Amino acid sequence: MANSSSDGPSEKRVGRGVTRRLTRGFLVLLAVAVILGWFSTGLYKLQLGEEAIILRLGEHQETVTREGWNWHWPEPLEYDKAVNTQKQRTHFFGQKKNSADDGNRGIFIQTADKNIVSVTFELQYTVGDPYEFVYGMVDPDPILFDATLAAVRNVIGGMTINEVLIKRKNEIETQAEGLLEQTMDAYFAASPDVQPFAIEKINLQEVNPPESVLAAFAEVAAAQQDEERFVNEARGARAEIVEGARAKASELREKAEAYKQSIVLEAKGGAGRFVALLAEYHRSPRVTRERLYLETMEQILPDTEKVIVQPGLVEVLPIWSSGAVQSAGALQNGGAKPAMAGPSASLGEGEGK
Repeated sequence: MANSSSDGPSEKRVGRGVTRRLTRGFLVLLAVAVILGWFSTGLYKLQLGEEAIILRLGEHQETVTREGWNWHWPEPLEYDKAVNTQKQRTHFFGQKKNSADDGNRGIFIQTADKNIVSVTFELQYTVGDPYEFVYGMVDPDPILFDATLAAVRNVIGGMTINEVLIKRKNEIETQAEGLLEQTMDAYFAASPDVQPFAIEKINLQEVNPPESVLAAFAEVAAAQQDEERFVNEARGARAEIVEGARAKASELREKAEAYKQSIVLEAKGGAGRFVALLAEYHRSPRVTRERLYLETMEQILPDTEKVIVQPGLVEVLPIWSSGAVQSAGALQNGGAKPAMAGPSASLGEGEGK
């Protein structure tokens, strides 16, 4: 009995010790789990194209661009805000293209010549600096929307309705983009290197006149297209005519060049003949002179009979008779001086010199 009473308090103490140890172990495990859970609030994962803004006690600490899992001090010490900076964002102005509701499509803008056009366009942009985009302004989308609309109104307001409708769509887009970038630079002049927006493109989708004059403008557009077609046809015809004239002129130049070359060669040949005759003349002047005389007479009087006589015998020879020709031929064999005679002319020694 005494032993039983003495063992009872000891067992109770052991039981209380085990309970305390279990309780402390559970509390430690609970504390570790709470701490791990708290630290896990600092884990975050960035997808492709995302950047994370890290705020420490409400102040911008850094902007993380590493993809995958990252960690920062757990909340409320630090917070993260992920922003996709590569995703293309779009603002639609007027009714969205291909929308089922065509009744209210377009934004009405006044042109320089006091006409009204209905314009539908879109702005494509990406996020520039994520911190400025999220925390630099209260609501960034309306700011960009109003600035874009003002830029397009300004550009279209400086053009006539014909220029807007027909000829200058690309020019409107380019000028509006430039004006929008200038507006954004002026708005964020305090920090020009950290723009919240990266403007990519303004796309004009539809530009139409008011419904009441739509048919008239369609006729004007058709007439201007006809004008351009006629001008292109006229230019094509002009090019064909000019090309033909150039080909003909080239042919004439080639013929003239060939004719010139032939004349030059012929002249050079004649000059060479005279040079040769001059050399012959210097060697034997009298013989050369008489030969030239005879050759010239042969060319001048091709159909006359030829009689060769001795000097001083022209008056006594019957050169008009048929036998005179034979006598003259006999005299030639005797070495007489040559002369020319014919039915209507007689040539003596004096004429051959």
